[in-house]
Amino acid sequence: MGAWKNGILGCFSNPGLSMIICSVAPLAIAKNSEYVGEAAPVAWIMSVSGCPCVAGALLRGMIRNKNGIEGSFWMDCLLWWCLPCCALCQETSELASMDYLMTPELQQMNREVDNVR
Repeated sequence: MGAWKNGILGCFSNPGLSMIICSVAPLAIAKNSEYVGEAAPVAWIMSVSGCPCVAGALLRGMIRNKNGIEGSFWMDCLLWWCLPCCALCQETSELASMDYLMTPELQQMNREVDNVR
């Protein structure tokens, strides 16, 4: 079993993508659910919006299983309860499901952050 490409606070290492994901979170949820093979992304948007710590954790678990990432449902619940934006950013970054929205300006911002480190 593997690990996530970025840590739970990895959203700070890719600010451009994080801004996009947090601005259009329903789109990120839909794209992530499509990645794991779910046929009803709108249902996932509604579920995660209504009960994020359970529905978000279920979707996160499906992503973990598909990508061979270690973890547990209870930790996923905790992450979606305490750090929902960070959890969504980590999942979306792992899947690269929103990378097509990265404009050249946002890509430049990410390169500048990388150069500072």
